[in-house]
Amino acid sequence: MYDEKSLQGIGTKIKLLRTLRRVSQQQLAKQLGISQTHMSNIEGGRVSVNLRLLMRIANLFACRLDDIISGDFNTEGEAAAGAVPEEGYSADEVRLLLKMLQLAKSK
Repeated sequence: MYDEKSLQGIGTKIKLLRTLRRVSQQQLAKQLGISQTHMSNIEGGRVSVNLRLLMRIANLFACRLDDIISGDFNTEGEAAAGAVPEEGYSADEVRLLLKMLQLAKSK
């Protein structure tokens, strides 16, 4: 089930996806049609992200909305608008990084 905690980590998960895909904050903001400042505020959890923008982010990173909300990324497939560079991380590498982050957070 979803709760307020699910919403609090969305910005962090967007930043993690963006970083893993080696996309700058400015590049992602431009692809989404928002300012870099607004993107920074989303990632920092200072503003909420609306569903329409969240869907666009999921499409750019070729993942499901639930992947961003829950943090279990599906990195299979191609991304639209060139957001995922060819030298990006493999699905196994992303899963390993996420497990490491989860372990570090639980300590």
